[in-house]
Amino acid sequence: MEEIKSERQKMIDGELYFAADPELTTARKFAREQMKLINKEEDRLIRKQLVEETFGTAGTGSYIEPTISFDYGFNIHVGKNFYANFNSIFLDICPITIGDNCMFGPNAQLYTATHPLHPVKRNSGLEYGKPITLGNNVWLGGGVVITPGVTLGDNVVVAAGAVVTKSFPDNCVIGGNPAKIIKEIELDEKRSPLTIQRDKINALDKQIVTLLEERLSVVDAIVGIKKATEKPILDTAREQEVLETISDYVGNDRYKEAIKETYQGIMDVSKQFQQQQTD
Repeated sequence: MEEIKSERQKMIDGELYFAADPELTTARKFAREQMKLINKEEDRLIRKQLVEETFGTAGTGSYIEPTISFDYGFNIHVGKNFYANFNSIFLDICPITIGDNCMFGPNAQLYTATHPLHPVKRNSGLEYGKPITLGNNVWLGGGVVITPGVTLGDNVVVAAGAVVTKSFPDNCVIGGNPAKIIKEIELDEKRSPLTIQRDKINALDKQIVTLLEERLSVVDAIVGIKKATEKPILDTAREQEVLETISDYVGNDRYKEAIKETYQGIMDVSKQFQQQQTD
């Protein structure tokens, strides 16, 4: 029997939900009471304890300056040594997960909440959200806005005033509206130029392997079609057509022959794979 989800669970799971649900209304009321206590409390230790009681999880050494605003609090999870400057806003419809050693400048805004684009659905009271995840050692400058569904990798620095509308990988500085990569962060200044280039090769190889695997899955499907239609494995005309097309794709003439030879090898392996499936 299929389990019926509560509106709270739908909200956390990123599904459409009714914000006017009594359980959620009560939770928001409690959150506002906690916000008042936290923001009025002058004792740093007591304010820290109130934050820990309100958030889903709060790592050791974490500290948040007043004021802070949030929808529920229980969907906020911060790691060790988290620091937020004045006037932080967390719209925690969905989980906001923040790693260790992260710092927020003043007026940092994290929005997991969004609404349907269709006006009828939007006006009906249906809402939904997308989670936000920040890795370790992330630094948000003042006035940064993080929109629903964004994930930032470890060591990302976000320039003041940036509006982050998509996810970014580890070790980069981003800025602007919408945010884009400004520079990469080199963690090990002692790495040799050869090592740096080899690391780039390794990253590219990972992408290439993924694409080759996807290509082979298509080849596998072609095997099934050829079996069903009793067509031969080798199609010389098709092979030549592919090589000519690949040649047109290459922008740098210096690489054209090398890439054609590489692709010939890929097609040879594809033919061998097809032959193995038909034996």
